[in-house]
Amino acid sequence: MTDNTLEHRDTQPQATADAAEPARNRTGLWLLVLLAAILLIWYLLSQRAPLPVPMPPDASIAPVPTDTAPATTPEGEARKPVASAAKPKPTKPAIAAPRETAPERIASRSPEPEYPATALRRGEGGDVLLRVNVGADGVPGEIDFVRRSSSRELDRAAQDAVRRWRFEPATRNGKAVPAVVEVPIEFKPQA
Repeated sequence: MTDNTLEHRDTQPQATADAAEPARNRTGLWLLVLLAAILLIWYLLSQRAPLPVPMPPDASIAPVPTDTAPATTPEGEARKPVASAAKPKPTKPAIAAPRETAPERIASRSPEPEYPATALRRGEGGDVLLRVNVGADGVPGEIDFVRRSSSRELDRAAQDAVRRWRFEPATRNGKAVPAVVEVPIEFKPQA
């Protein structure tokens, strides 16, 4: 019997070492799957357009009462509505909603894009839509393509022209703030 237990003891460590090898492989596989999922999520989130800034509701607008018809007494006389029911009591002074403006191109400081000569010779035309991050100083920052034309030269010409443009910056409560604006540019070859 002692020989039997010794054999069993000798083979058991061998079996656990073999069992540990696939477990390590599975752990490595799960780590790779997790890393791939994180990278995929990061990529998808970086491709989304920036979200618009939510505006607070306008606090200066008072609710309008729905019952405006005067009530009558049984004798047919019109009763006067109670003043406190018709007007809501203000609890705080009305806060004006923040005023916002979007960035606008300054025409005198924004040259039109030059039509590339090779694209013009080939009769290439198209529309380019650019998303421009305009800084608080009115200078364009990052410029991305929302929609490209069928020509790389036209796309490059549009992007180069907008890079030289100057904008009246967006404002919020009278202060200049960075904002995003979409700029369409059309290239039409003359017939």
